[in-house]
Amino acid sequence: MEDQSTNHSQARIDVHAHAFPPEFMKTLRKNASRPLDIRNNWEWDEIRFLLEMDRWGVTMQVLSLPHTYEYYQPGNGSLGVELCRVANDEYGEIGARLPERFRMFAVVPLPNVEEACKELERSRSLPGFSGISLSTNLHERTLDDARFAPFFDYANRTGLVIFLHPLQRVFPKEWYGYRLEHLIGLPVDTTFALARLALGGFFDRYSNIKIIAAHVGGTIPFLAPRIERAFREGKSQHKPGHYFGKLFYDTSGPTHEAIVACVAKMFGTEQIVFGTDYPFGLGQEGKQYVEHAVGVVQDSGLSANELTKIFSTNARSLLGLEH
Repeated sequence: MEDQSTNHSQARIDVHAHAFPPEFMKTLRKNASRPLDIRNNWEWDEIRFLLEMDRWGVTMQVLSLPHTYEYYQPGNGSLGVELCRVANDEYGEIGARLPERFRMFAVVPLPNVEEACKELERSRSLPGFSGISLSTNLHERTLDDARFAPFFDYANRTGLVIFLHPLQRVFPKEWYGYRLEHLIGLPVDTTFALARLALGGFFDRYSNIKIIAAHVGGTIPFLAPRIERAFREGKSQHKPGHYFGKLFYDTSGPTHEAIVACVAKMFGTEQIVFGTDYPFGLGQEGKQYVEHAVGVVQDSGLSANELTKIFSTNARSLLGLEH
């Protein structure tokens, strides 16, 4: 793909961009109980982020942490609260200085429901707040665990946008080779989480919550008809496909242009938002993730109007941004 530095006619809002800000990293390193698998080029570097955004015509990034919950144990709730507050404050400071370029999905210290509600309430007043980032499981607990109901009650009252990102869980030992626990396991956990929410009545109870499913929804586009067969055993008012059609799917993966076209055909282009997974993928063989994400949208065979929806219009509407 050609460099996009001279072609900014197409606005692009990236809803799936990660940044590990400096004070968060200091707090994490001070309290880490094990070696941290966080590469240097994942850490926040404002100049580098802006250069890469300009190179590929990315107008705005919504910054988030991919998996805060693996850095503290349920019994160490104070560390969870501290990590979330520090990260959210740093994201808010970035958003205040550069409101046209950066917004944020805040993090909340679940499974501590009371503190999570407090941090959500506090974060909503921070500059650039667009919703929260939440993992597909919380210390191995499913999101439909009844203990989390008070938090989702509050989230539903606020009409919260939740960016749902997979988190590694324990798999059979055979999965731990060739990075399959990561490359296959993460999208599988996204699929598992969304299927449980659909079948368990979560979306009936919390109809005001809007969910962005990372990595094109895991394997939802492929398994949706199969998951429908569980409807008789479920507790939901509608079949899973009804709820899957109301999710938003980002274009990160890395995925394939045919999959973007598949989601458009199944659920409509209005349900697709541009996402890159930046800065993950930097230094890997082949196209880096931003280049790949731009390419799969452009090469999806969709119309110019549909591409505009995916690159920017859908995110503006979902996040309540001014046009």
